[in-house]
Amino acid sequence: MDLVQPTTKEVEIKGEVNQPGIYTVKWDATINDLIEQAGGLTEQGTSDALNLNRVVQENEVIVVAKQESNFVSINSASQEQLETLPGIGPSLAKRIIEYRNNQSFQSLEDIKNVKGIGDKLFEKIKDRIVL
Repeated sequence: MDLVQPTTKEVEIKGEVNQPGIYTVKWDATINDLIEQAGGLTEQGTSDALNLNRVVQENEVIVVAKQESNFVSINSASQEQLETLPGIGPSLAKRIIEYRNNQSFQSLEDIKNVKGIGDKLFEKIKDRIVL
């Protein structure tokens, strides 16, 4: 009696992919193949914790994680952390720290009270800063 080797299997993928769901994949499909079939990663998705070359198992569930956020607190960040923001160099980072030593930032827009930070620079950094 010959046993027929299956050629496909079903695998579920969820988390930070564009089209989460259950997919029928080739028997030797990898996690990378499955991510591609699910429309790729979302903007927040990261495959850092996954071995993209690993062959998926039948009925396995793959969860794609969200990237760690890179938020910088304007009320407590060090000078080095502030300098990771686009357009913020050593002198602006020092001015931010001087400002908050006198009064804490009550809103994100308050950072525009720091000399050298206007609307244009605020637009560049507003999605990366928190209080």
